[in-house]
Amino acid sequence: MIRNSVDIDIWPVSKLLDAVSSNPSGSGRVTIPEYQRRLVWSKSKRKDLIDSIKQGFPFGSILLYENIAKGQEISDGKRYYNLIDGLQRTQALLSYVEYQNGYFERADLNDDFVDEVAVELGKSNDEYKDRIRKAVVDWVKGRKSYDAQDGWRTESLVQALIDHVLRYAKQSSLYKDVYFELNNNARLMRCLGKFLDEVSGEVKIVLDAKIPVLVFTGVSKQLPEIFERLNSKGTALSRYEIFAAQWIDRRRKIANPEIIEAIWKKYEALEEEGFTLDVAEDAQDDSAKRNREYTLFDYLFGFGQYLSDKFPRLFKPSKDDRPSSAGFNLATACVGLHIGDMADLPSRVANFDLTELEGCLLESVRFVDGILKPVLDAKRTKSRPHSIYHSELMVVAMIATAFQVRYSLHDLSDNPESRPDRQKLEKQLLMHYLYDILHDDWRGSGDSKLHEAVRSLRYLTSAPPTEARWRQVLDDWYFSTQIDYVHDESAKRHIRESRSEYLLLKYIFSRKLASANTYHVEHILPVDNLKARMQKGEEWPMNTVSNLALLQKAGDFKDNFHTFDEMLRLKLQSGDISDGQHDAMLAEYGSQLLCPPDYLPKATSRDAFEDFLMRRWELLKREFLNVWRDHIPADPAS
Repeated sequence: MIRNSVDIDIWPVSKLLDAVSSNPSGSGRVTIPEYQRRLVWSKSKRKDLIDSIKQGFPFGSILLYENIAKGQEISDGKRYYNLIDGLQRTQALLSYVEYQNGYFERADLNDDFVDEVAVELGKSNDEYKDRIRKAVVDWVKGRKSYDAQDGWRTESLVQALIDHVLRYAKQSSLYKDVYFELNNNARLMRCLGKFLDEVSGEVKIVLDAKIPVLVFTGVSKQLPEIFERLNSKGTALSRYEIFAAQWIDRRRKIANPEIIEAIWKKYEALEEEGFTLDVAEDAQDDSAKRNREYTLFDYLFGFGQYLSDKFPRLFKPSKDDRPSSAGFNLATACVGLHIGDMADLPSRVANFDLTELEGCLLESVRFVDGILKPVLDAKRTKSRPHSIYHSELMVVAMIATAFQVRYSLHDLSDNPESRPDRQKLEKQLLMHYLYDILHDDWRGSGDSKLHEAVRSLRYLTSAPPTEARWRQVLDDWYFSTQIDYVHDESAKRHIRESRSEYLLLKYIFSRKLASANTYHVEHILPVDNLKARMQKGEEWPMNTVSNLALLQKAGDFKDNFHTFDEMLRLKLQSGDISDGQHDAMLAEYGSQLLCPPDYLPKATSRDAFEDFLMRRWELLKREFLNVWRDHIPADPAS
């Protein structure tokens, strides 16, 4: 016989909102279980819910789990519940009650009300009616609440109408006369008073609205499965969030305090919305937070945030309440699972000490980060944090390769023969990195590519491209991505910093930027110079890598029009430098830019410019191959 474990009740919205507060006055208390997901509804979706309630439309039900054991344990007369389904709707209701004025929009104004106000102000044309609409909406949104003590009074609204519709100066005697006259206009006061009552009354409509509440009293271990079934067709969430409920019983202590802090930032995002969390009640101080056990989902969530913070060259920044995929993907790939089999991760790591596993993971991340550091470290001046050129799965494949080369997948012990393989990775990995990006090897989802790359240890067993292969790949990349002809009016001054052009230039200029923390990007023929050369109707290739250089300091190259030889010629003519200085500086500037002065186009035609681009591209390839022969060793101090 199947026992019905669900009771149906009807609660006013006010009761639900009181129950989810941190100090409810009623007989029920609703808390948020730790497998609940982040808040994902947009403001427009929250507003749609409030509009549905105001119009008397159905708006769904709430599923609660009554934790009878907890109520008996505390014995304070309250009934204790977990919110299993309805987090997004509850948050929308909380937001409305807390920021009710912020939901008021221009469309909420009745035309009859606007017309009546316009008549009483003696300003009935369309321009003044638009002013009235804007003044009233801004005034409503500017109130903290619908209480008189926060300015929700007809006198305050009258003042806003004078200020923003009639636009009288407050210092003038006329202002006081008009204010007195309008406040004694009985028709206007009735109109405004009725408006204030109707707007504030809408909150009571929402708070008094009845919401069906389903109360589950069955076995608590069934809750994660119920949660998953209910959320399978709801708002789209990341594929990692499905494990929040599935892994609820897989718990470990966490030693890393920064990972614990990242986990609690996620919880705090819910608490800031006015919810009470089970975990917050169970861990009310730092000591309790350090000593409690966390789910594997929470651990990998916090680990991903930690990776983004500590290794900005490798992983993109993450949001406090949104799970970064980095921790999940990295752990899964390192222990030999396909990303599609991530659900099996708890079983795969069950026998590992979590702190030891974390140490092995981080050592492998540092190893790869140190290899890539020489070209990824320098940032463009005044830019955002490090640009990310690679896909996440590509760098995970590299880290997982380093992990499996060194550590046993059985017990995490060191492989005694790993040193030569690690040294080989140090020599080869940086060139594999650039090759994969220019060859676009990681386009698409990459799950299977990741598994195959790690399974085969491709970055270890595959030799780096030969010189002939590099020439072919570089030319294929150049002619497919760089020759982009544009009109003068559509010419962009800069290439987006995360594009592969900058990455290749970092390799080419690596020796010149070896001691630099930041770099400048310079056009050898400045864009304004190019625009001046273009004839009407012509299309020129503006932002191509063969017209760019990276410099530690901009110096004289800040000139936005003249080429470096023209700039020095002008200095020579003005007497600022001597002939000898001119010749020395010309050679020095050409060396900095990797552009001999005789490469610069003397004619102003597009053919001359295209010839310059091809000649310098050949020079850049030659310089890159010099770097390739050295393989850019890893930075031992990283």
